[in-house]
Amino acid sequence: MRKNINSVKVFSPASVANVGPGFDILGFAINNIGDTITLTKRNDERYIIEAIGAELPLNPDQNVATVALKSFCNHVGHKGGFDIKIEKNFTPGSGLGSSASSAVGAVYAANELLESGFSREELITFALDGEALASGNRHGDNVVPCMLGGFVGVKNCDPYEGFQVSFPDDLNVLIVFPDVPIKTSEARAILPQTVTLKNGIKQAANMAGLIKGLMDGDYSLIKASLQDVFAQPHRKKMIPQYDRVEDIIMKNGAIGFNISGSGPAMFAFFNKNQGLTEVKRQIESVYNAEQIHVQFLESTINKNGVTVVQ
Repeated sequence: MRKNINSVKVFSPASVANVGPGFDILGFAINNIGDTITLTKRNDERYIIEAIGAELPLNPDQNVATVALKSFCNHVGHKGGFDIKIEKNFTPGSGLGSSASSAVGAVYAANELLESGFSREELITFALDGEALASGNRHGDNVVPCMLGGFVGVKNCDPYEGFQVSFPDDLNVLIVFPDVPIKTSEARAILPQTVTLKNGIKQAANMAGLIKGLMDGDYSLIKASLQDVFAQPHRKKMIPQYDRVEDIIMKNGAIGFNISGSGPAMFAFFNKNQGLTEVKRQIESVYNAEQIHVQFLESTINKNGVTVVQ
């Protein structure tokens, strides 16, 4: 039993959601990028937010981290307040689960700090309360991989039901992030509310193929199945030069390519032995011509999820 712990620091990873056909269902956590959150007990009932690296709402009722934190504290009966320092290591609105990273980090830190004893799976529902503030929807495909790590499928959010998807160890991820912020709520608003039977069947077949390909390490099946007929045709219109980037990526040997979350970030799967210098050079040239700054991240899939770092 720990004694007199007043502060906890956690690292909460970024994530890729809506993976191919897995709209609101499939997501994975990524290494090397995420939020660092420090939660400190106060002697009063106030929630004081310090944001580093990005402009975030400082009103506790408008910040995803404190909304999730309050939900958890109300459930466990904790009346005290907190200082919460959120160090954003990536841009909100990037399509890499910024809101989920903050919500998960805050709830996980509180569970550790208050020694409440909740499992990671039990904490998901509180983090979803924060995610819902950002997107207007309780979707778990960022929150769950951020909390649990790995590649996950979300069957249900309330209560959480899901499953881990095994994947090849030599699977590498390239994130392409053009500096064109997109709000998740806006990206959801452009989607049609109904789909045709033909597209429903196609999406289900792609979903089954993608999961089977990941579990078997079958790169040909992954490539054939990483297709989205629900959201991608509509959301790609919000991302400058999407089709050109896809063409460059696929011509340079990618296993698959699609939008990360609601965009503007895009992701591609490569074998980890593939060099990506030329790919990045070509994409950078495309965006330079549009006077759009673009960033790249090479990563592997984060298997640990949110963790205490201090």
